[in-house]
Amino acid sequence: MPFESPSSLGGGVITPLLTRNDHTSKNTSKFSVTSNKSTQSLPEHRKYVFVHDKFYSWLPAKVLSTSSSFSSVAHDDATATVTVRLLLPSDWKEVTHHPPESTLARLSSNNDSLMRTINLKDYSDFHLPFQNVDVNGIMDEQADIANLKYVHEASVLYNLRERHKRGLPYTRVGAIIVAMNPFQWSADSYSSEKQIFYANELIWKENSTVNRRSSLMQLKDSNRISYEPHIYETSSHAYCGLALEKKDQAIMVSGESGAGKTEAVKIIMKYLATVQTAHPSFSHSLKKGLETKSDEKKISTKNDDDCDGLEVVSKVLQSNPIFEAFGNAKSERNDNSSRFGRLTKLHFTKVQKGDVELVINEEESGPIYGSDDTKNSIVPVCSLSGSSFEIFLLEKARVVAHSKSERTFHIFYQLLAAPSAFKKNLFEGFDNATRDSFRYVGDVDTDTIEGMTDAEHFEQTKSALETFGIIGEELHSLMKAVCIVLQLGNLTFEPDPSIDGEGALLVADDELEKLISLMGIGNEEIQNAMTTRLVKARGEEFVARLTPAQSRDSCDALAKEIYSQVVNVLVRKMNKRMQPSHLREDTDQVKDEKSDEKNIGSISLLDLFGFETFEKNSFEQLCINYANEHLQNRYVLDNFQSVKDEYELEGIDIDFDCSTINNSEILNLVEGRMGLISIMNEECTRPRGNSTSFVYKAKMIHKDSDYLVSKKLHRPWEFGVRHFAGVVTYDATDFVERNTDQLPLDLLECATKCTNSLVSTQFDALLVERQCLMKNTRRKQGAMSTTICSKFRKRLAGLIEHISATKTRYVRCIKPNENRKPRVTDHMVTMRQLGSAGIVTAINMSKNIFPNQLPYDVVWDRFQCLSQTDTNNQLEYKEKTTLLLAELFKNSERFVKGQYTAPYMCGKHKVFFRSGALEKLELDRSSIRSVSVSKLNNYAKTVVYRYRFRVMRRSVIKLQAVWRFQIVQRNYRERLKAAAIVYCWMKRLLMRTKRRKLRENKASIKIQSTWRGFNPQKKFRQQKKAAAMVQRTLKKRRDRQHFHCAFAEVVEAARKQKQMKSLLHKLSSREYPNTSKDELLVECQLMISYLGEQLHLQRAKTSDVQTGMANTKRTVESLQSHNDALEAEKKASKITSSQQTKKILALEEHIKGQEVSLLDLKKSNNHLQQKQTMADENHKNECIEMRELLVSQKEEFKAELIKEREKHAAEVIQLQSSMRLAKEESEKGISDLQRALEEAEELHEEDFNKMLLVIEEGKVKEEELELTNESLTTEKKDLQSELQSSKKAESDEVVAFSGELEKLRGDVKAKEGTIDSLQLQIQSLQEDKISVVDRELAIEKQDEKICCGSWNIPHFFRRCSGLSASPKFTWVGSST
Repeated sequence: MPFESPSSLGGGVITPLLTRNDHTSKNTSKFSVTSNKSTQSLPEHRKYVFVHDKFYSWLPAKVLSTSSSFSSVAHDDATATVTVRLLLPSDWKEVTHHPPESTLARLSSNNDSLMRTINLKDYSDFHLPFQNVDVNGIMDEQADIANLKYVHEASVLYNLRERHKRGLPYTRVGAIIVAMNPFQWSADSYSSEKQIFYANELIWKENSTVNRRSSLMQLKDSNRISYEPHIYETSSHAYCGLALEKKDQAIMVSGESGAGKTEAVKIIMKYLATVQTAHPSFSHSLKKGLETKSDEKKISTKNDDDCDGLEVVSKVLQSNPIFEAFGNAKSERNDNSSRFGRLTKLHFTKVQKGDVELVINEEESGPIYGSDDTKNSIVPVCSLSGSSFEIFLLEKARVVAHSKSERTFHIFYQLLAAPSAFKKNLFEGFDNATRDSFRYVGDVDTDTIEGMTDAEHFEQTKSALETFGIIGEELHSLMKAVCIVLQLGNLTFEPDPSIDGEGALLVADDELEKLISLMGIGNEEIQNAMTTRLVKARGEEFVARLTPAQSRDSCDALAKEIYSQVVNVLVRKMNKRMQPSHLREDTDQVKDEKSDEKNIGSISLLDLFGFETFEKNSFEQLCINYANEHLQNRYVLDNFQSVKDEYELEGIDIDFDCSTINNSEILNLVEGRMGLISIMNEECTRPRGNSTSFVYKAKMIHKDSDYLVSKKLHRPWEFGVRHFAGVVTYDATDFVERNTDQLPLDLLECATKCTNSLVSTQFDALLVERQCLMKNTRRKQGAMSTTICSKFRKRLAGLIEHISATKTRYVRCIKPNENRKPRVTDHMVTMRQLGSAGIVTAINMSKNIFPNQLPYDVVWDRFQCLSQTDTNNQLEYKEKTTLLLAELFKNSERFVKGQYTAPYMCGKHKVFFRSGALEKLELDRSSIRSVSVSKLNNYAKTVVYRYRFRVMRRSVIKLQAVWRFQIVQRNYRERLKAAAIVYCWMKRLLMRTKRRKLRENKASIKIQSTWRGFNPQKKFRQQKKAAAMVQRTLKKRRDRQHFHCAFAEVVEAARKQKQMKSLLHKLSSREYPNTSKDELLVECQLMISYLGEQLHLQRAKTSDVQTGMANTKRTVESLQSHNDALEAEKKASKITSSQQTKKILALEEHIKGQEVSLLDLKKSNNHLQQKQTMADENHKNECIEMRELLVSQKEEFKAELIKEREKHAAEVIQLQSSMRLAKEESEKGISDLQRALEEAEELHEEDFNKMLLVIEEGKVKEEELELTNESLTTEKKDLQSELQSSKKAESDEVVAFSGELEKLRGDVKAKEGTIDSLQLQIQSLQEDKISVVDRELAIEKQDEKICCGSWNIPHFFRRCSGLSASPKFTWVGSST
């Protein structure tokens, strides 16, 4: 059963304070002694207490014995003592910071030094605070401090310490999330699964509507929330508040420097940018979050703005590296400390198509008290449509100076660690530059921030800049401007020896040449701008030479201003890229109702520098702490003062003083009428204003203030301020100079000539602004309005005004130790932050407030069922409710501190319940309702079971019939199956017999056919063999003839060869024994003839071969030529093919583009056709309606037109005359009042200057003649009082004159507004009536012109208005 919180029903402020589970714990949360010299009568768990310690704030202990001089009742005996033993945890040495003076870290558990005697007079109400322990004496730890049984500052400290030791950084305190900086990253705590879990539990999950209501309307106590506290919880509540209530939200992350505020804002920003992806409609594509680009491309929120879906989310997340590079630096307490304030606004729009709205079911989550429109709350899906950024108080002084252990802004080190190629493009010689090359940077050992080197950070920053379109020449110009800042620091100034050392001279020629190449300005111009100043006095101009120190200051001032303008340009460009279309100034689109409905609102994330205090606190620390004072004041007003005001409005007294945490007096000291800012601005306008005079005036004016600390050991330029977080001593040595913040005109004009487009553009704008300011305002007022304090106060006021208009949620960051060690807690540091954060105050206040409140009608309607008596229903709700509660809480009063306290109090409109009272009523109501529900349940069960019996009886009867039918049907099927089996067996036997006969017939047929074919086959084989033999014989005969011929030729050739050999032998031997010469001659002739024949045959063969070779050669040549042609064609074809391939690829790409554009055109065409169709239908319907309306009202408008026209003409003439008279009278009165106001201001200024001069003279005389001028001192004081009284009188007169002037101006504006409104009404009536008659005439002439929308009515218009031209009116369908 959910219970209501203090503001859930009355519409009051949501109270982020604590409630207590045990209603008896309020009176038993302190230790009181109840025995003599022993603790046997005490319960075991009440022996565990906390005791004070100067090194550890609080230490756990166990009571061993008590003194016998007091009783169990609270008393004021100063001699009451308690002996305790300190119970140090087992991990005391490892997870606790031990001061050097402490000895507890070196003691053993059995050491006698752990024994202490405690004097109870040192504790409030003579009580020791109890520990939250179980039956075994082990200290309890809770995720929500409200769940602790005993709630006090010691239990809160050890609860936070235990969770920090376990790696759980977040703890819930009501609606506030306390974040302990773990000093190490835990990936599991911020994984995509964890984000989806909290989004589902608090936003999207249907069965978590109770938790979602608790976050929005506080219908449930925070101690009943089951999930672990997390920073995602606050983010989810802000998202739900924006989506449901459509009210801008703000999350203020506060804490000291190094507490983890910047990282917390980054985590919140990433969660809010991607929370819609956890919705079930995104489940199949984005359950793992935005981890890969492929997943990111699947996001589609269907937003019509330029910054859309994935691009918006990516840019929001990519803005962090840019701000960290240009706005963060390493400080003494934090390696990545924000040196500027940033307000990030995340703008959300409602998803129009595909919305998923979760309706809260009242039956599941319990009834809702309050307005009826919250009973069915819905959570629409909102998508991130854009963001905007605003920065505050950039610490420009860090550009030119920082301590040895610190660094300047990260971008300088990242640029020096950039790739050499990138650096070389900026200017010559920069690629070899190191940290030692520039004076502003210096040599620092640190080159790794948050696990990444400066080179890696540069690549990340460059990638983020590219996301916002800063690439190419724009990126080059940006980085070159940063290089100019670095190079300005290397300029060196020395006394000019040519004029006896009175002037300054630039001596670093090489560094100056580099600067000239970067800025593109001449040497002489830079020299003159840095070392001289143009002074105007009495209408004359002369050049004043500056000293080296003054020249150095001018150079540093220019460097700081250039860097400031670089940051401003970055912010403007990012806002231009990120702002949604409905917030852009340059948009030409007309807002429609649908776009206004889509724009839900924004969630603002404030990342402001934390409270700072150092050994030397300068001007920046004052501004930073001043901003934190404003945020603390806003926090107090939201969480404490509003609760007290609500109780006072209801007539309920609570014993709590909010002045202990209200810092309004500190703000009045800083920004009041005669506060520190006003005094400092006044010193800036004086010709010889200095910091010493500023401190003296501040101490004299605020000498009675408790918040301005003035010590005797303070030097003349030192003063202290008691801030909410402690006393801070400021060194005001250069406060006046830093507050002036104005570059001389010489440097401004010199910077406008820079060739860098970024620098020249920004300084041109600054120069124009300075010139306009000098022309339009007086010198003193202009100087005071341009100081840093004045600008910062104005912007801070706008910030607080913006936060006041939103629903603000708080995350309080705590730095557990100064050494940045994980899991280690410094008790003193943590307690100091708990006190300044208001956590301990919230705990103390929770003891005096009522955690639950309900209107009288709700209490009566809800709990009247508990009453045992009859009440007169004619009484009012308040009277009936009072009687009811008196009956229900009879004998429930408790005796506390000498008086009886009821568990509730009745206010004017509500009943306020103490802790546990409403739970008791709800428990009793649940008991009664459970009895009634049991009776109803029994009757319902009777009806249900009787109905079930009838249904079962009919079912049984039907089942029996079906069963009998199934039995008969089964028997029939069995018999049918048996008959089928018998039939199959008989048929099988018959078929087996038939098959056997068929096999026998087939075998006999095969034998017969084989026998019949045997003889023909044998005869065929014989004939085939004979035919083969005959063929061989014939082939032998034919071959034998050819063989004989060839053999005869071979034998003849051999014979001739033999004859030739013998003839040769005969011829060689020259002996012819057996033959004669004639025979020999005959043989020679025969041989020669034979050889001739053979030669002829060989020649014929040779000629044939040659002819063949020639033919072959020609064929080869033709083939070669053909081959060459083919090779050439091949090469040409390759070239042609490559060209064709390129053309084909280009054509394919073109075709694809054309196809895409064609699809887009088709879609747009279909959309336009649908719109056109709908527009045509609307026009037709409107035409029909208008035709009927015009026909019915035609005669009426004609008659009324003439009367109204004459009447309005007379009224216009009368009003114009009265307006002229009123204007003349008001102008005359305004001029008289302005003259009187100017005279009064001049007199006031003269008197005030005289007073200041007299004060200065009195101070000098007092220092010179301190012992002898007592009478003069008295006269001086009298003179001061007279001047102050005259000043007060004059200021009262000025205020009176100003009031009269404002009143007259208001009257004039009211009359002018009335006249203008009447003129507009007259004009609108004339135009409406003329347009209606004109439409009627146009309808009579031509009906088709109604659809077009343009009508010409020249004759009637000339007749009615007397105009010479024929105007044309346009009729829009929705304007009827």
